[in-house]
Amino acid sequence: MTKNGKCLWIVETLLQAGALSLRELNERWERSALYDNHRILGRTFTRYKDHIANEYAIDIDYSPSANKYYIVNREEIRDNALYRYLLSAYHIADLNTQTLRHRDRMMMEPVPTGAEHLAAILEAIDRKRTVLFNYTSYYSPELQDWELVPAFLRVFEGRWYLIAEYMNRQRVKTFALERISRLQIGETQAVPSPGLVPGEYYAGCYGIIREEEKRPRLIRLWADRQQRCYLRAQPLHESQEEIETEEDHSIFTYFLRPSFDFYQRILWMREKVELLGPDEVRREMAELVRRLAAKYLSE
Repeated sequence: MTKNGKCLWIVETLLQAGALSLRELNERWERSALYDNHRILGRTFTRYKDHIANEYAIDIDYSPSANKYYIVNREEIRDNALYRYLLSAYHIADLNTQTLRHRDRMMMEPVPTGAEHLAAILEAIDRKRTVLFNYTSYYSPELQDWELVPAFLRVFEGRWYLIAEYMNRQRVKTFALERISRLQIGETQAVPSPGLVPGEYYAGCYGIIREEEKRPRLIRLWADRQQRCYLRAQPLHESQEEIETEEDHSIFTYFLRPSFDFYQRILWMREKVELLGPDEVRREMAELVRRLAAKYLSE
């Protein structure tokens, strides 16, 4: 088992248990299907604890009175999308032997495309270098050549995207990694503008499209009894709040820009939901539904 895999197992185990002594942690480790016949010794655990703090920004503290270790900010970690993604990847990576043995009993979705470019892009970001690549756009028949300042990466609906800045800092552009080819790290030293960070850039956005002309607004969504359970289990957006709960439905609010990605996601839930407002958002959805219905109702 890899070091990162064991560290993530420690984090997940402490998240579930709340607090454990090293002896109790080892008891769980020995019962785990991932156990590699090596107990976690005190000095080893200290190294793992430091690695977890440095690599994942997760602090494990010790209570002398209880003789137990615990995670300092449990709820924060549970709500962290990157941690959940890493944990999911860890579960899959470290179950590879069992996965192969039971491959006839598992159905997998395709992995996010373009992953082969991740290492080079992250290296360019670490070295503060530009990236050069060819790009195939679905809106232009010609192969495009680019040199850009890489800012950050994002995965959305099974695709990896690079968000990068023009060399003259006049524009930010998004690129799907599966349409990138001949990628290489440039010789030019460059770092993105200070404000170009994921949380700020995508504040109030849903999906990968950031529509500057649309301001974030409070959107109300009606969901039936069944669909609200899915929304509770996996919120549509970080701003989601359930403001009204009745026997047969709930009403949720979101503070975001109503982008193409957002409308597409609402349509995906079909008649199970309804946009209640604001009026301009409801009208835009009504127009989309009208055009869609025209394709099926026309003779």
